[in-house]
Amino acid sequence: MPMETQKPNSFVFTACSSAQAQATIETPEIDDSETVAEEEEEEASRTRVFAQNVPWTSTVDDIRLLFEKFGTVVDVELSMHNKTRNRGLAFVSMGSHEEALAALNNLESSEFEGRTLKLTWARPIKKKPNPVAQPKPAPIHNLFVANLPYQARAKDLKELFNSENANVVSAEIIFHENPRRSAGYGFVSFNTKQEAEAALSALQGKTLMGRQIQVARSKKFLRQETKANIELENVSSQS
Repeated sequence: MPMETQKPNSFVFTACSSAQAQATIETPEIDDSETVAEEEEEEASRTRVFAQNVPWTSTVDDIRLLFEKFGTVVDVELSMHNKTRNRGLAFVSMGSHEEALAALNNLESSEFEGRTLKLTWARPIKKKPNPVAQPKPAPIHNLFVANLPYQARAKDLKELFNSENANVVSAEIIFHENPRRSAGYGFVSFNTKQEAEAALSALQGKTLMGRQIQVARSKKFLRQETKANIELENVSSQS
C-alpha cells in the first residue's frame, strides 16, 4: 500500500514514558519528504527506532502495545498534527539494543491498521562544537580630515599628524574611481579617545601642501550627501 503524506503548517510531539507523565512539546514545521530521525545522544541510535507511515488515528498507547511484543518500551513520541490526528511519525525507545533490533526487523514493512510501516534507526544529531569566543577588537577613534590637497597621500597625512606627536594608528585618503583621484578628505585613526582629542586640538587649521585642513570627530563612514557637500566645497576652494 503506498505511503500517505501530508504537509501541515505545524505539529507537536506528544511524549510518554514509564518515568514521565504525558507532555506536549511544540516543534517547527517539517516536510515529510525531508524528515530525518535525529537524536541528541550518540547512544540513542542503538535503542531508538523511527517509525514512518503510522496510521493517523494511532495513539501513543497503540504504538506502545505494538512495540511491547518485542521488549520493554521506555518511551514513545508521536508527531501530532493536532490534538486528535498524528502526522504518521513516531520515535520509540526500547530497553536494549537487542529489543530495538527485534522490533525493527519484525515491524519493518509490516502492516498496521491498514498501513505499511517503515522503520529505521533514529539517527543521532552531530553535535556542533562550541564556537570559540573571538576577542573584541580594540576600539578605534577616528578623526575626519577635510580640505586636503588632491596630490596628498595617506603617508603625507600620517606624517603631518605625527609631526605634532600624535600617536597615529592609520591614515586613509578617500579616492574616486574612473578616473581615480583624491576626494579631498580622509580619516586618521587613534587607539584612544584622549589621543584623538589631543590631535584634533593640535592639528585643527594646520597647513598641508599649502592648504589649511579641517579636522572633526568622525564615525568613519559619512552619509553620501555629506560627502557630496564636502566635495563641492573642495572644488570651490581650489578653483
